[in-house]
Amino acid sequence: MEIHSIHDVAKLLSTAAVSEQYSIATVNVLEACKKGRLTEDEAVLTSVGWLITPEGAARLWSHRTTIESIVTDALMGKTWPEEKAVEEARKTILPLLSIERKRHFVITMKRAHKMLLEFKDKTLAVYSDAKDDASFHVAHVEPIEKMTLYTCPRGKEGEVYREIYDTPYEAEQRIRSFDDEPGWAKYANECNVTELLGEHI
Repeated sequence: MEIHSIHDVAKLLSTAAVSEQYSIATVNVLEACKKGRLTEDEAVLTSVGWLITPEGAARLWSHRTTIESIVTDALMGKTWPEEKAVEEARKTILPLLSIERKRHFVITMKRAHKMLLEFKDKTLAVYSDAKDDASFHVAHVEPIEKMTLYTCPRGKEGEVYREIYDTPYEAEQRIRSFDDEPGWAKYANECNVTELLGEHI
């Protein structure tokens, strides 16, 4: 592989980035580079260290368990007192993380039924379906992926708002909230709206 410009470099991954993305020790990524498990077209040694193509990294490590499946398997169905949920979730997850992921791991309670797990390359939302605000029962885990809805809360023509949600799960909850109601909510790509009354984020 030859690097001709800064644009070429921008497309490549450092060993640390590959380690973070695939939850594999950096030393193992280095070994793959040095021992030829990554081809000459997939990895190149530069003055700043080894650089790896996303395709090469995926070929070797895409079969590895993703961080969302690790978190989902570890947390799904767990129940804690709400005030201890962050502490208990951290205790459960930390032993499962690589050194690289631990370094950038932050966990916060967003609101009573939503916790955020932030990693360097991804943020996961953890949702509770507990019937009371005193408990946190893990019912769903999903990566942050902003979703835009158009909503008409009263079902009246012209009273349309744009609403933005962190995940498809939240968007679906909002859409279902209008079941048997006069109003509606739809994904932005499913309706043609030209005028809005406002925006809710």
